[in-house]
Amino acid sequence: MDQADRLRELFDKKTPREKLIHCRDRVREAIRLGNQADIEILMAELEQAQIEFEKSNLYESVSDTG
Repeated sequence: MDQADRLRELFDKKTPREKLIHCRDRVREAIRLGNQADIEILMAELEQAQIEFEKSNLYESVSDTG
């Protein structure tokens, strides 16, 4: 993972669900390759993506009811 990857991710407009899936796939790849340093960073990003996803779904379910 390099700086260019991070910049692309910052400027990429994805839905919270897409971000979550993308982070999950990157964690899986890092695990497969045995990149321990990347795994720790990516797990933190995955956790943040999960929080954003949960918030967006909570907001959507509340706004759909009324």
